[in-house]
Amino acid sequence: MQIESQFSIFLSTVATGITLGVLFDCYRVLRGTFRPKVLITWVTDLLYWLIATAIVFIALVLSNWGELRFYVFLGIISGVGLYYRLLSLYVIRLFTGMIKVTKSIIAFVKNMFIVLIIRPISLCIKIVSWPFRWISSKIKAWYQVWYPKPPLDEKK
Repeated sequence: MQIESQFSIFLSTVATGITLGVLFDCYRVLRGTFRPKVLITWVTDLLYWLIATAIVFIALVLSNWGELRFYVFLGIISGVGLYYRLLSLYVIRLFTGMIKVTKSIIAFVKNMFIVLIIRPISLCIKIVSWPFRWISSKIKAWYQVWYPKPPLDEKK
């Protein structure tokens, strides 16, 4: 294998390590934001590692037909280390900001849904049902006049 191809494979494994770091930071931010219960944390940890394994497998198959060499492991480890040393803080801030913006957009859409759809429908139902409620109150008052409750039987 030529040195140029080994160097390009090394760079692709470094990129794979950086990808794994970004994916893990995304997972950390999501887990820190939503604070899942223990069982869900176990399941999502397993899911992360399955996805990470698939990413590494696909990257290795595409770059060097899946051959495992020492420089492949060195490239992945150095990519993860490089990412955490230089970019992790900024990516965490970016993901946190994106989640805050997404939450605020969802809250805005929810409030607009309530104001523009739920409240008008509720008002229409109140307006339409008003005569029925009025008639019902008159019938109830009439019923209480004509059929009063029996007096309580007081025993001495």
